Amino acid sequence: MSCAPANRGKSFSNGSAHHCYNMKALLKFLAGCVVIGVIGIVSIHMDFLPGSARSAEQHLLGEALGAIDAADAAWAGVEIDGQKAVLFGEAPSRDRLDKLNTTVRRAQWSGGFALGGITVVDASNMTVFAGPPLADPFIWIAELQAGQLVLSGYAPSQSARDAIIHLAAMRFPDANISGELEIASGAPPEESWLSAAAISLQALARLNSGAVEANGPAFEVSGVVADSAGAAAIDRLMALIGDGLSGAAKLTLAPPLDVASPLADTTDTAPAEVAEPDRCAAQSQSLLGVAQISFARDRANLNDPSRELLDALVAALGDCPRLSVAVTGHTDASGGAAANRQLSLARADAVGDYLRAAGVDAARITTSGAGESEPLVSNTTAEGRARNRRIEFEFTPGNQD
Repeated sequence: MSCAPANRGKSFSNGSAHHCYNMKALLKFLAGCVVIGVIGIVSIHMDFLPGSARSAEQHLLGEALGAIDAADAAWAGVEIDGQKAVLFGEAPSRDRLDKLNTTVRRAQWSGGFALGGITVVDASNMTVFAGPPLADPFIWIAELQAGQLVLSGYAPSQSARDAIIHLAAMRFPDANISGELEIASGAPPEESWLSAAAISLQALARLNSGAVEANGPAFEVSGVVADSAGAAAIDRLMALIGDGLSGAAKLTLAPPLDVASPLADTTDTAPAEVAEPDRCAAQSQSLLGVAQISFARDRANLNDPSRELLDALVAALGDCPRLSVAVTGHTDASGGAAANRQLSLARADAVGDYLRAAGVDAARITTSGAGESEPLVSNTTAEGRARNRRIEFEFTPGNQD
């Protein structure tokens, strides 16, 4: 039906005019819908336009990558397929992967087609790190014999293995360290295990020969010790192992030195009386073994391991009233020579004060400082400087009166 007038001499009725107006409005509306539809179709297929499928995926990808960064999950990557986030990579644990799934799903809104967010997280391409092989039992051994320190067994991680090797080098600077530690799971909590291993190496360093063996949470040091005072000091050290782990010592006392052989003597002193201080000096020096009292840089404070060693020395000196001890402090080459000599004397005095406070007669103790003048090793490395920051003892027979 045409809206044009059939007879120009006659006017339309009101109803016909209204009908014609509605038809025109409808046609305009339909034309507008067609234009909008065409624009929408073009936008979807032209990636550079806002609102395109490609633009929407790029936006979701940015949100998903931000979620990965926020979760500290550098081990994961993501791709966007429509409104689906596809994860790939290797997760350190199932729990971390589950948490990442939730974080990515909530990266853009709460998910859902209507809101234009991430609707699905696909983690089928992810793998979960299974960890090192299980060691059962979890064994670790350090054996000291004839200047050789042999390591064997397992360590709970690469960092723990590196720490053990570093500790061994510090405790046994003159030993040839060999052997290999494999990385395995099945150890007690790593921090506690590493602390127990460090204490055990400290105890082993007080023996001329012996071994430390850890079987799971149980650590045991064994070997020959010079005397009961040395054995008591090692017992106290191993008792420090805790946090669900245990420490024990299985020690054998060295046979007493032969004091019956005659010694050159032009006085009326009996040979045994002369030999007794010499025996005490030898046993006291043996007690110190390869362990040393060491200090932090620019410090003269005694740490707990050093006090343990001095406690054992106090017991030995109590059994040997004829013995005198000269204490000499040493430093590394850091700083000036004059300052280092003063620091070394302060360190020797700290040791002397500890011995006097523990009951050793002050007349039996002398202290001096050598500064940096007598290094054991080169000062070019941190390990070398640590070795040179030390205390040395010299035991000599004293007067009876």
